[in-house]
Amino acid sequence: MSSEYTRERKRHVVFALDELAPGTSRVAELGRRRILVVRDENGALHALSNLCPHQGGPLSGGSVERMWEADRPGEHRRSASRTVAVCPWHNFETDVSTGCSVWEPRPLRAATYRAEVEDGDVVVYV
Repeated sequence: MSSEYTRERKRHVVFALDELAPGTSRVAELGRRRILVVRDENGALHALSNLCPHQGGPLSGGSVERMWEADRPGEHRRSASRTVAVCPWHNFETDVSTGCSVWEPRPLRAATYRAEVEDGDVVVYV
């Protein structure tokens, strides 16, 4: 006999979509949680803990940008599809889609949450 545990997430309207331009981020305070809501350059929404998984720095104090990629040394370009939050403390990069570290070999991960647009508002499910 197998059982599946699913926790129902609570819906939070955090702000109007037009208050978050593409390529920017904003913090939503939901109870004791501080959630970084990111609207990437393509307009997709992402929500993750505002705490850097490396040493707990505030991701909102850093930048949100396209990840740098390279096929070989000396050649680099901005990713067409991956956006990272860069921590202001140590430039630690966290993928905003997965909450995972980009380079750290250990499994460091920020909590991620579902974010959607509903009736012109950004809604986060925590």
